[in-house]
Amino acid sequence: MIELFSSDTPNGKKISIMLEEIGFEYKVTKLDLGKGDQFKPEFKKISPFSKIPTIIDHSNNKQAIFESGAILIYLSDRSGKFYDKENKLNIDQWLMAQMGLIGPMIGQYHYFYRFNKGLSEVGEKRYFEVTKSIYEVLEGHLSKNKYLAGDHYSIADIATWPWVARHEWHDIGLKNYQNLSRWYSEIADREAVIKGYAFMDKNALIPKP
Repeated sequence: MIELFSSDTPNGKKISIMLEEIGFEYKVTKLDLGKGDQFKPEFKKISPFSKIPTIIDHSNNKQAIFESGAILIYLSDRSGKFYDKENKLNIDQWLMAQMGLIGPMIGQYHYFYRFNKGLSEVGEKRYFEVTKSIYEVLEGHLSKNKYLAGDHYSIADIATWPWVARHEWHDIGLKNYQNLSRWYSEIADREAVIKGYAFMDKNALIPKP
């Protein structure tokens, strides 16, 4: 059984969606980031940077794993799903793009535009432009590829999709990007994605493009 320590964020949804996709039994231990649960000593023992998500695999000697990308790779190795070794290089590139660019840059846009609007005009403008450029890169890539790493759904898609799922926050207009919208909608229709999206709020509905 997997214990998922998380909150209701895109990074948290990556792992709940993956767990639903591979059909592993799991339970969620919710952390209230606003109250500082992530800084408690007992959590820092398994997540040294005080970040969610983190998992403990109670069926594998209580193995703890932090960092969402590493967790996705671990769960893929354990399940044998969504990480085709023959296509590993492509998957790794798009997974690392999400971890190093897509998530952090869109996250900064959320910080300045959604949560601290008016704090920094420079911050809002910069991260709006970066987020829009991410949409444009994904649009162009998905005009030639069914999924991020090629013909098959992978952990690269699972990692990236929850960030695009906050498109209503971005004021960019997902519907203006035909290929990105197609990719987004196809993944949104997956039963495991619907369940994983609502892992902390059973009434949560995936935003339409």
